[in-house]
Amino acid sequence: MVYPSGLFSLEKDEVYPYERFAYSLLDIAVEVLHHAQLPENIVVDFTQIIPGISPWSLNASVNIDSDGSGNPIRFRFMTPELFPAITYLFTAELMRDIFTEGGPLFYEQNPNALRERTRRFAEGTSAGVRAFQSGGVAAGVRAAYDHLGLTVTDLERCANDYDLLTKLIAYHEVGHAYTQLAVRTVTSPLESSALELIADLLATQWFYQKMIVNTPDKEEYRRFRGVSSHAEAIFSNALISLQSQQALLIFMAIAGAQINAGKVSLSGGPTHPPGLQRYSLQHLAILTLILSNFSKVLSEEHVTRLDNDWHSRMAALVRSGMIPLPDLEGLLNASECDTIEIAADLIERFAIEDLRPMIPLLKDIRRQMTESLNRKRGRKL
Repeated sequence: MVYPSGLFSLEKDEVYPYERFAYSLLDIAVEVLHHAQLPENIVVDFTQIIPGISPWSLNASVNIDSDGSGNPIRFRFMTPELFPAITYLFTAELMRDIFTEGGPLFYEQNPNALRERTRRFAEGTSAGVRAFQSGGVAAGVRAAYDHLGLTVTDLERCANDYDLLTKLIAYHEVGHAYTQLAVRTVTSPLESSALELIADLLATQWFYQKMIVNTPDKEEYRRFRGVSSHAEAIFSNALISLQSQQALLIFMAIAGAQINAGKVSLSGGPTHPPGLQRYSLQHLAILTLILSNFSKVLSEEHVTRLDNDWHSRMAALVRSGMIPLPDLEGLLNASECDTIEIAADLIERFAIEDLRPMIPLLKDIRRQMTESLNRKRGRKL
């Protein structure tokens, strides 16, 4: 573990984002790397300078150190120095109300309210960046928290949201380590883009296992969660899992704003698929796993509630501009459909057994997107 100098001069809530991100990453990395017979030599580095990335960028990465024969000997997971702190600001400010009961309807009816929260988050981040540039990490974290009025009393409110969001982010990077052979051998930008989808699907699968499959069927757990049955516990964990994916979608839009002159964006790049396509696959994957494996546990009412919660929040995100209309229109871009099919082919080529059951789903999504695109073209003709 490599922490920034001066970090531990801060208060508990200011250190928590760094410690929890490291825990979430190691919690899954040790398990899956052992399963893949890969070295469990793991470094989590919050100080590494990533080429072309500023210390306050919303980005994470993994490097693979190899021996003379090209065999992996160490996995080094890295984030910019302020990444954990800014992600905590995101959960504290932008996730404050939208995941509470009535929150989506409020933001759909008052789209400017979410824009105002986004502005406050940006101002808090900017205050932290200015202090970081003059006084280092500790000064930056403290200034950002002070600007938003965050104290240790906010930790209880923010901790779970932060934990779930950063699990998804950390699991994605572990997914790249897990598929290290594919990562090192693909050459085309389309294949690199498809590997991002594969890392997303692995992260989704592991998240589903941790959050839903591992739900204890014990009275003590139900009392702790405030539910009366195992079905309600499964439903509750499914609900917050789907909400965490939506939080990641918002996070990707904010990360896009950092490289898009402050304008939220879910556009991709030469080696990354569009954020909305990535989210859609994650959502379909976990929903398929939930509904196919817990059909005898969840009632029709449970499924309807999951669907209604999802739709209400997506409507609020579109209405507020957090999901830009150009990104919605780009979801049916013909060239982007190819990435999905390539991801299915790579899963077969590199024998990624964890995702083999996903191949039919990916090919079906590709087929449906192509058919929808052809119908759209037909209407234009």
